[in-house]
Amino acid sequence: MAGIRSVALTAACAVSLFGEPGTVSPQTTIDSENRYSNVGALMVWRVDAAGNPVELRGFASGTLIRDRVMVTAGHFTAPASALGTLPPTIRIFASFSSVNAKDPETWIRVVGQATHPSMPYCPPPPRCDPTDEVLVAPLQPGVADVGLVFLARAPMGIEPARLAEPGILGRSEGASTTIVGYGTTSPGPREPPLDATAWDGRRRFRVSAVRRIVDETWGLWSLPSYVCHGDSGGAILLNPRPGRRDSEVLAANVSDGGQDCRSHNNNNRLDTRSIQNWISATIEQRNRDRKPG
Repeated sequence: MAGIRSVALTAACAVSLFGEPGTVSPQTTIDSENRYSNVGALMVWRVDAAGNPVELRGFASGTLIRDRVMVTAGHFTAPASALGTLPPTIRIFASFSSVNAKDPETWIRVVGQATHPSMPYCPPPPRCDPTDEVLVAPLQPGVADVGLVFLARAPMGIEPARLAEPGILGRSEGASTTIVGYGTTSPGPREPPLDATAWDGRRRFRVSAVRRIVDETWGLWSLPSYVCHGDSGGAILLNPRPGRRDSEVLAANVSDGGQDCRSHNNNNRLDTRSIQNWISATIEQRNRDRKPG
């Protein structure tokens, strides 16, 4: 039981961005029009002997980039990658519902995960949470907070996001971006257990400017961040042709909004050749592994 509990708590803490009470909701907008349909929620559930979900243990965000592949934060996928497999009492589901990701009718089972090799081994919490500064320091050079999630099936009618042209963020300091995720609207208690009632399962977005590109891995976005618990792994979309929604590209993913959901806005670049090469190679390897014979 201790091992099962630590896996569940790792997943929960890996996406925690807790701090003092407050609210970020006035600065975010619910995506009630489903504008960002390829951004989904990722949920860690404890299940009973029959496989029925009985307890929500953690949640994060991710973006569909291939028919059955989502990119998310590496600190979300790292615990499962470190262990090799999840216990049978833990299952992970994705939902692309913009207004109620907790509806089981919208769920797609996650059948595999991968974590960028630069992410350190992540034991039980709080060592996988970038806000704790225990294992990975904020903006630590060479550490890419990127993971991939593989789905059992492709979501119907959803166009995958396009990854940004390599190097575009280096030319975009000061540019406006849109951050999309399934975060809560306020910080919560610092320690587990997770209060699942604080999460409404809604997709939200906010506008944030690229403040500074730090290096090949990290960038800083405008403060206050209004990035909160569950936004980890969410999409950061850049529009190189403002005024045309169809030109938006996925340039980065959410990593660290600070324990107070305001003081940090440190995010991982997805616009570098090294990251995009790793994504392509990992997907290709998984496809080869799945082929019979």
